[in-house]
Amino acid sequence: MKRLIAYFVSGVRTGSFFYLAFLLLGQLFPQLIYPKVNVGNILALFMMSGLMGMLSWILEELDRMSYRFRVILHFLLTAIVLTLTCLISGWYEALTNPAIWIVFIFVYIIIWLYLIWQMHMRTQRINQALLHRRSQKKKSNKL
Repeated sequence: MKRLIAYFVSGVRTGSFFYLAFLLLGQLFPQLIYPKVNVGNILALFMMSGLMGMLSWILEELDRMSYRFRVILHFLLTAIVLTLTCLISGWYEALTNPAIWIVFIFVYIIIWLYLIWQMHMRTQRINQALLHRRSQKKKSNKL
């Protein structure tokens, strides 16, 4: 449960960043459709982003499935969360605008690459800790 909450908070953080970035881009490119700033939209975006963050569990924790299958499953479930959020929040025009789906795929790829980098860095830290532990054991065995 604690890990799911951490994934949720991470998703809200990431979603908030991208929402603010799109608000900024919306000033430069008025043709972009993005939810206007109001309490309902912000709460919907928090929930959507949190749920998407929780879906990251699929990529990081389900080792018994192939990574390719996990990415496809994660992508589809993330698209479903986006679609349901748009339907529930009344953002119907966003669903029919191809730009939203292009942006979705672009953002998905950026986040996916970040997750791959993050997993790589975590693996490197673990490997470094193991090497350090082995070298400490060798030193203590020599004494």
